[in-house]
Amino acid sequence: MNKFSEFAENENSPLMDGKKVTLVAIINRPIIVLKYRIKNTKFEDAKNSHCLTVQFEYADENGEQKDGEHFVFFSGSSVLMEQLETYKEKIPFSATIKKVGKYFTFS
Repeated sequence: MNKFSEFAENENSPLMDGKKVTLVAIINRPIIVLKYRIKNTKFEDAKNSHCLTVQFEYADENGEQKDGEHFVFFSGSSVLMEQLETYKEKIPFSATIKKVGKYFTFS
């Protein structure tokens, strides 16, 4: 008998556990990016046709793991999506999300 967990999880759709937080709540806080997923959004009137889901942990001031608890946030930020796609081989990495004008960026 096949187990759902054996065939449903794949590299394109990693399971992400963790408490949901808003992107605004973590601006300027050090985090460790663990996983991400980019999927088509379910909202027809969205500015961006894709939705980003990021699993992370909070980090200390030195970028080191704080307590190991997982969190997730969702965003339509094309800048964050492009940065994650460009540097996906570097995951996990520590970063801080900044708001620059109207967009969000890792720094």
